[in-house]
Parts: sequence; structure tokens; C-alpha cells
Amino acid sequence: MSETITTRVLAIIAEVTRYPASILTLDASLEDDLGIDSVKQAEIFAVLARELGVQGEVPRGSIRTIQDVVARCEAARPAPVAAVTPPAAVAAPVAARAAAPVSAVQAPAAVMAANGDLLGQLRTIVARVTRYPDSLLQADADFEDDLGIDSVKQAEIMVAVSDALPAAKQVDVRRDGVRNLAALAAAIHKVQPAAPSVAQPPAAPPAPPAPAAAPAPVAAHGRPFEGRVALVTGSGRGIGRVIAMHLASLGATVIVNSFHSRDAGLATVDAIRAAGGRADHAWGSVANEAHVDAIFQQIREQHGRLDMLVCNASDGLIGPFDQVTPRDWDRAFRTCVTGTHLCAMRAAELMRARGGSIITMSTITAHRYLRGFGSQGVVKAAVESLTRYLACELAAWGIRTNCVSAGPVYGELLEKFPDADETVNHWEQITPGGELCRPEDVATVVEMLLDDRAARVNGAVWVVDNGVSVQIDGRFTSEPGPSADSRTRVMSSALLGPVALAR
Repeated sequence: MSETITTRVLAIIAEVTRYPASILTLDASLEDDLGIDSVKQAEIFAVLARELGVQGEVPRGSIRTIQDVVARCEAARPAPVAAVTPPAAVAAPVAARAAAPVSAVQAPAAVMAANGDLLGQLRTIVARVTRYPDSLLQADADFEDDLGIDSVKQAEIMVAVSDALPAAKQVDVRRDGVRNLAALAAAIHKVQPAAPSVAQPPAAPPAPPAPAAAPAPVAAHGRPFEGRVALVTGSGRGIGRVIAMHLASLGATVIVNSFHSRDAGLATVDAIRAAGGRADHAWGSVANEAHVDAIFQQIREQHGRLDMLVCNASDGLIGPFDQVTPRDWDRAFRTCVTGTHLCAMRAAELMRARGGSIITMSTITAHRYLRGFGSQGVVKAAVESLTRYLACELAAWGIRTNCVSAGPVYGELLEKFPDADETVNHWEQITPGGELCRPEDVATVVEMLLDDRAARVNGAVWVVDNGVSVQIDGRFTSEPGPSADSRTRVMSSALLGPVALAR
């Protein structure tokens, strides 16, 4: 295999991902080892096509490692490549390539004849929303299985399509079984046979949403974590981001870790620094031992110590239990259990000289059933058991290990649930007080367990769910005190009393 091709491929991948060359080994899995999802893979192949002249459609599902990418380029390139180009000198910047116009493709004859270039218009809109190259957007490519376009991104696509093609507002992706471009074109054609007009794509992509507000700078006095170093894994977004920013506001120097969401991790660092805090970024997957070693080596070299570790990084399929595959289980356990253990033991090496505190993260579904949350529930039960073992194993070194178990929390995770609005409404109805927790509530409990005032709290699992897990049927009195129907209440007590005594 051509050494020039290999070198060029590695250079282009390094440029597109901004990954260090040292981790780009030929046997590295694009998704599992490097966190390069289908969107980023599409961007890489678009650059390879332009830089190396790689021709033809990329065989879906056949590219798993960098070696596969090199082999694909070797087989699909018509002529030898030019001299080796280092990453810094690769021709046009990625942003310029991503802004290149996307050409429409020919739709099936039946649709084209009846409705003009409908499929081509849809393809252009989907390419604009996803930033996929047009060569990847085949008419029969399944949105989720082949292209990795999840339900959230599909909803975003449908908003864009409806803006351009009003007839699309009558299409329900789930109800109508729309799983690819051809099915979408057919569904729109069915509700409005006449050729719709399509709005021109904007000259520039819309501005990204403003980042979450950073915490206001806190005066140096009275900050309990001043001078301490904290690592928060999986802190590019969601609860991890809130925890990282909260600890920084209390004086800690925070190591923000992210893997798939590298840009989000860097944005979290910027937000902390903008608020007057101190933070650095450490890229890597906690499920990958080599990555974990690199993260802790970076901490050792830059700070020489670690005082607090929050193991927030998590993985687990949200969906029907019968759809959880062996690969899903492997990824969930390697991230939540193996990754937590790896990080805790590496952290202990840095903490043992002066002690420290470790926080693991769990969920109330580790002990109670919640539809669609089976994968997370099972692996988090293992995390709670691991917490107790770490508490006993590391206590001799002055290291405490505790767990925060969260219930439903407003934010990104809830938005991923099917029928999210209905689900949130249901949980609010069965929560005492009618309000779910917020990420800040979880961050406050993390702070409490890390604080020296909790020096005798070790091996505990602290539940943060506003009481949702302590009730049975979700029916509450509207006012405190005796209920209006005291007879019913006494009867309930009489029925429940013997059961309680029997236990």
C-alpha cells in the first residue's frame, strides 16, 4: 500500500478532526476509538474526494478503521497522488470546503416526471442541514441506520423542509414511515402533486446558538476549592458542563474532558475563562485506556496534582430493551464501568499524597424500572456497586468515593426521549411539588460531597430527584395536614400497616 496515500490520509484526518497525529494509528476504530461519528466521517471523505480525487460512492458500513479509509482511497483513486503534504499545508481550509455548494441529483423517474426535481431539492436541504456531501445522500439510504441521522436531527430537517416546501407540514415522519429521501419525496408528492417551489438556501449557515450563560465571577475569598484541581469527564455539554462551571466558580482549576463533543468541550473551557475561572481541555474517551493514560499524563505535567474527580462521562442506548445489542452493552459498560474504574485508579495515584475526593454518577433507574432506560439502568447499578468498592479500597489513602444518583433532570437528555414533551409532563405530574430537578441541583450536591465538611461521608449514594422515587402512584394532597376524607386515609393505613410489620 502506498506510503504517500497513507501519509496524506492521516494528514487530512488530522486537519479535519484537529486530533494529534500520535493517536491516528491505522488500526484505530473511527467511531469507538476516535469518536468520529458519521457526520464527521462524511466531512473527511468529502475532503479526501477533493484532495485525492477519490471517486465513487463510499460503501456504507464498510469503513471502520483508518486502515479501511486508506484502502478505500487506494482502490478508488484513479492516479498516484502528489508529494506528501503535512497537515498544516493541506490546501483549502475545512470551513471553505464545507461551504461549497451541494449539487442536486436526479430523482427516480416517476417522481421527477410528476413533481420536477423534488428529490434533488430535498437532497440539497438535507445536505445543508447535516453538512453531508451529496454523494452520501442516496435516495434509499436509511436516515438513521445508514446515515446516523437521529430523531433530533430528523426533526431539524423537517423544519427546514417545511419552510421550503409547505406541503411537507402535512407529513409525519413516524406515522408515514419516512426513513429515507425517496420515501420523503413520495410522501410530499402524495399530499401535494403539484411541484412546490423551493426557497434558496441561505448564503451562509445560520449563526450557532449562543452558549449557556457562564456563571458570574466569584470573589476569591470564601471559595472552598481555591487552589484545587478537578477533572470532570464528559463535561462538554449537559450536566457535566454545569458541574465543571460550578466547580470553577468555587475556585477550582477544572480539567474539562470531552470526546465526541470536542468543540463543546473547548467552548466550556472558554466560558469558564470568560467568567474569570481557570480551565484546560483534555480530549479523549474514558473507555479507551490509552486515552485515559494520556489525559492523566497531561494533568500530571500541567498541574502536578489532582484533588477532585467527577466521573460524569456516560454511554447507554435510550430505547426499547429488545433493541439493545451486544455492541451497545459493550460500549455502555466500557464507558460507565470500565472508564470509571480506570479514571478512579489513575486519579488515586495523583491523590494519594494528600487525599482527595471522587464522585461517580448514577440514575434512579439503577433500582427502578423506567421504559426506554434499561441499558443505562443496568450499567449504573454496576457503577453504584463499583462506588462502594472504591470507597473501601481507596480509604487508606485518604480518598473518599461517593455517588450522585439523579432522577429526571431538565435539559438535553430529556429532549432525546421519544415524545419528550409528553414524557416531561408525565414526570412532573408524579413528582412531589410538580417540578423536576435542574442540572444546577445536581452540581450543588456534587459540591457538597466534594467539600471537606463531608469528610466522613464515604461510599454513599445520594439521590437527587425531588422525591419522585419515594412515591408509588403520584397522587398527592393539595395541602399539608389531614386529608378531607380521613376515613379513606385510616383505611389505607390499616391496609398498609400489617404489610410493613410483616417485612
